[in-house]
Amino acid sequence: MESELIFCKSKVFIHPSKSAADNVPGFLIICKEAGQSKQDSTLAWVPERVLRSDQLQWFNDAELDLDKVKRKAPTILSSTRASWQFSVKLNSLYSIEFRLPNPNGWWYGSVLLHSRSFYEDDTLPALFFHDDICPSTELRRKELNKSFDPFASSGDVYWGGVDFRNTVRELVDLQRTVVDSTVWLINASLDDLRNFSPQKLTKDQDSSKNNYSDDLNGAVWNTWESAKWGVMSRIADATSKTGSYMGQLIRRHPLVKIAERNSDSPYVKKLLANPRVQEVQDDFDSARVYLAKWALGVKQEAENYQRNHRETEVYRRLLTNELGIDGENDVKFTDEELNRALERNYPLTRQKWDSFFDAQGRLMLTVQEIKDHIFHGGIKDMELRKEVWMFLFGVYFWDSSADERLQLDQTLREVYEMGYKEKWVNREPHEDQKEEEYWHDQIFRIDKDVKRNDRHMDIYEYNTADGKKPDSTTLQSGNLENIDEGSNNWVLKNPHLIALKNILVSYNYYNSDLGYVQGMCDLLSPIYYVVRDEALAFWCFVNFMERMERNFLRDQSGIRDQMYTLSELCQLMLPKLSEHLNKCDSSNLFFCFRMLLVWFKREFEFHDVCSVWECFLTDFYSSQFQLFFMLAILQKNADPIIQNLDQFDQVLKYFNDMHGTMDWDDLMTRAELLFVRFAKLMNITSRKEVLPSLRSDQGTSSSSGIQLHELSSGENTSGDYDEDLPTGSKYLRLLLSKQVVKQKEAPRQADSVK
Repeated sequence: MESELIFCKSKVFIHPSKSAADNVPGFLIICKEAGQSKQDSTLAWVPERVLRSDQLQWFNDAELDLDKVKRKAPTILSSTRASWQFSVKLNSLYSIEFRLPNPNGWWYGSVLLHSRSFYEDDTLPALFFHDDICPSTELRRKELNKSFDPFASSGDVYWGGVDFRNTVRELVDLQRTVVDSTVWLINASLDDLRNFSPQKLTKDQDSSKNNYSDDLNGAVWNTWESAKWGVMSRIADATSKTGSYMGQLIRRHPLVKIAERNSDSPYVKKLLANPRVQEVQDDFDSARVYLAKWALGVKQEAENYQRNHRETEVYRRLLTNELGIDGENDVKFTDEELNRALERNYPLTRQKWDSFFDAQGRLMLTVQEIKDHIFHGGIKDMELRKEVWMFLFGVYFWDSSADERLQLDQTLREVYEMGYKEKWVNREPHEDQKEEEYWHDQIFRIDKDVKRNDRHMDIYEYNTADGKKPDSTTLQSGNLENIDEGSNNWVLKNPHLIALKNILVSYNYYNSDLGYVQGMCDLLSPIYYVVRDEALAFWCFVNFMERMERNFLRDQSGIRDQMYTLSELCQLMLPKLSEHLNKCDSSNLFFCFRMLLVWFKREFEFHDVCSVWECFLTDFYSSQFQLFFMLAILQKNADPIIQNLDQFDQVLKYFNDMHGTMDWDDLMTRAELLFVRFAKLMNITSRKEVLPSLRSDQGTSSSSGIQLHELSSGENTSGDYDEDLPTGSKYLRLLLSKQVVKQKEAPRQADSVK
């Protein structure tokens, strides 16, 4: 079968013995057969001695100019068989060891190939790169010397193995391990990556736990941690004073003196660079709100520093302490649970995504394994996100083939264009005047929201025919028709804004009972931005609204149920905050309404919103994981709220000003741990409910025990929990389900919409 040669390197030797005279030179090649995926590329080693002179010349030419030499390499391979010669599929390898050459020439650089099979017969010979006599390596070295860059892009000293590694990385997912920097895993599973993670090694590296890399040592950090919000409490007592007076109090506090003495520390510099710290002497309208934000800013900077500087143990302890796991009156996290939540370091790349599919484009992993990758690692780039979101939004079936997805694309486009869009584009006026008025009101609402949608985003910013920034000539000639951002009387020209309107109007036709409700454009905007295809974005939005429709019901029953669930969840998980919010007349959590309504769309930057949504869409732990994310926001802000805020309007203002101030990655980690803790609490409650009946039935205790969930080590079963906690709530029990909660709007009547 005809094949394309992808890589060729000469003078790659096998050393059968310690004697140099026994060394066998050969070519290391990679080729791909027509119609096969990159993952199925073949890696082979061919000894020089089995090649005819013309074949030898062919390989030498291919090494130096691969683009010009693309011939039927497999024909040559299939006609030769010799000792040590081998060929293997790249995706059948588990790992590759890249052993660097000695700088003084005492030994050659080499690679060891490890098969996924554990049988001895699958052992492959070590390959040694004799760079001193390899033409392509010598040529590359000369090029690097000209540019004064003797290092490869990875930071390693350049040698022949670098070219090989770079090619392999283009074909499969290749990731370096932490355990041994010479070992690279091929198409590693998440379990493989977690086994090689830094958290897995911390138990064997106790000496490095508190190894701070700057002047601010562990003692200073512990001082900050132990003092916590004491400084905020003192400052809050001066709310009737001016900002200047508060500044004096801050400067007199011992923690600030510590910061001044360590002013050269990167940590302290970053802390003091916080605008909330810099502005502390300015006057402000609401001192308590400001102080709460300042307190959170100090806390946020400390946590960011710890994470960014790999102080995972400190961050680990911080999370454990703040989430209320004291080991006596509450459940404990296991090391595995903590590691899983903290290990968000393996984003889904194009190579990793491709490795999930076979030659027909069908998934080779379980859906849960893929969702694990997405939930714990996110998606690397926007181009890949476009493809993955088609699965997450349910447009593509997880068990479909590549051909089936192509056919589905065509069908969905036809249905959208002919089944929905064309019908309203060519719509005749309705004979019922009220219905006609309702239709035009819907169009007006959609048009108004589209015009003010995400205008800071590049594709939505300019109202021009191509959506691009107008040149100076266009601006001077005044050809931008009716662009008056202060009114809604201008005409849409931007093709992307027009596409948003088309989709929303088509959805209005698709789901006429619901109609258009403000906030829907917020949900559509990220989908269209990522997908960039009007028809496919429409179907993503249709499927998305299957779960989000309950947020927009006319009687607000869907969002009310979520708010009620969140209130019970807060009461169970954050009792001190719940009690304080009750004193602030904020127990209904009204300030969370907008965040839940449009899934935090207005609280985070666009790319962060995409990351948050794709975690939610996996339903990895719960189909209502957005409530745990909201709970994480409440938990993160609990201390500054309790210390500084005591009025409903203060709490409302505090949460309304959160845009761009939160770290979604930290919150997602907290949300995961909060869910784990919640599940254990609910599990313990269920166990308590079952145990009395088991004790009363001695004859069936053995068999009945199979039905009980196993508790992790350290979980409390002593009955110390408050019996008034809402653990028996149907709303809370529903949080343990991955089944998407759906609520449909009732059929629209003439007087349904006023």
